[in-house]
Amino acid sequence: MSADIIRIHQDQAAEDGEIVRLLTEHQASLRAYLHSLMPGSPDVKDVLQETNMTLWQKRERFREGSNFIAWAFAVARLKVKEQHARTYRDRRLVFNDELLDTLSLTEDEAQVSEVEFRQAALARCMEKLAEDERGIVDARYQRGNSLEEHALKTGCSAGSLRIALFRIRAALKQCVAREVNKHQKLR
Repeated sequence: MSADIIRIHQDQAAEDGEIVRLLTEHQASLRAYLHSLMPGSPDVKDVLQETNMTLWQKRERFREGSNFIAWAFAVARLKVKEQHARTYRDRRLVFNDELLDTLSLTEDEAQVSEVEFRQAALARCMEKLAEDERGIVDARYQRGNSLEEHALKTGCSAGSLRIALFRIRAALKQCVAREVNKHQKLR
């Protein structure tokens, strides 16, 4: 009886060791993926931590031999949506779920090169924006300023900035989608 218990503990320790190895091996990919879903957000580290904790807590659900990174990206995507919901409650503007889904990877596409491609596509699309539009995006997402703070600095109303940011995000969404479509047609 005690030999069975020891064997069970040894098996569990081996499985836990494999999860630790996979988590460690894929940290950079997870971080890059989260940055692509939350560009410029100061919350990326927190969401990465939450993702790691959830992956650890649900490690029994992972089946050895299945695609760990696809599973990890799916968990990360859910954590980003939870973070966006919390942020929305705090009255900040964030990418909506549709845009998040456009930028996020499907489980079949869960490769780091795709994350890097989408980041590059977003960067190219940002370069196409007018300087004042880039300034609004930079103030909101890179520096984390509220629209009210940026309105005070620029002399514009917060309402006009909110409308401008909505239009800019829509334009970025369309631009990234075009880049992705072109990329997929070339494959």
